[in-house]
Amino acid sequence: MRETDHEIIQLFKQHVFPLSTKLAEMLNEHFSHQTERRGCGYTQATRVLAEYINSPRLSQDFIDLKLFDQYDTKALKALLEQSQYLISDWHNLDLNENLQQHLAGPNSTFLSAQIHDHFERQKNLRHIAAQAQLEESQILCQLIADIILPQTSTNTGLVELKTRTEKPKVGSCPMAENFFLKIAHGRVLRQGEINIFVDEEQQPLLLEKLNMGDDHSCISLKPILMNGVCLPAGSLFSVDYDRDAIQNKTQNKQFKGYVIPYTEVSGFWFLRLTTLAVSPENRSRAFTTHYQQQIDNGLYSPGTTRLQQLLDVATAQVKN
Repeated sequence: MRETDHEIIQLFKQHVFPLSTKLAEMLNEHFSHQTERRGCGYTQATRVLAEYINSPRLSQDFIDLKLFDQYDTKALKALLEQSQYLISDWHNLDLNENLQQHLAGPNSTFLSAQIHDHFERQKNLRHIAAQAQLEESQILCQLIADIILPQTSTNTGLVELKTRTEKPKVGSCPMAENFFLKIAHGRVLRQGEINIFVDEEQQPLLLEKLNMGDDHSCISLKPILMNGVCLPAGSLFSVDYDRDAIQNKTQNKQFKGYVIPYTEVSGFWFLRLTTLAVSPENRSRAFTTHYQQQIDNGLYSPGTTRLQQLLDVATAQVKN
């Protein structure tokens, strides 16, 4: 461990509950996570969160609480068993009006005192991203918060992607940004293709690359919802579908490939955050050895390329 814990670790200790030992080691950039395959601890932490994000939030299951260090779920289990009229899902406890009234009532019990503790933790968790000073901390804090406090398309206005039932065979190594960086600068290999997944208003949501590194990897161009978690622009996904079977598609304006409604794809799979999810000025600090690998391997402008450049390329492919 470092002398000073990462800001995210400190915030959760102070305001919510200590994060799991595994996540803490990653965020503190333990050398075991700074390998050629893993990139850095921060990147690896987003892969760990992907395991939760690709699964639906389950009202009666406490697996999401494994993000924390030995979180005691006894009171929550008891509450679900004894008070089904009061609570049917332990997520978003702080928004449960029945529970609020119960805790404020005179009939306080030992169980109520314990539940009040969970209630307050979730209340603090809802605002934890705003407590963070670092951009990368704000992003990761919000991901963890959304797993425990899932959001909806209604309250966010975001498109919700369907999740595939199983992970496609697409890699997420630290060099996965390679061709996306080139595409951002209009450099598409001669045999390369890009597909643009758009929403109902023909606005680009994700950009997929083919015949350039791993096929069927795509990057989000706008925030997107998956299983209640808001994933920032710059998230890496994999997708597997039969493009030839899709009738409702149009050819790109500039590059080989198609503009495809996202609804034509049966499901996506979140892999990790890319370095493009963090602004260039904070990228080196956030992604440490992962970012340095990109520099050492001569990737195309990893320190200055902005996600907006990819969005501009994608928008240019959509016919008006």
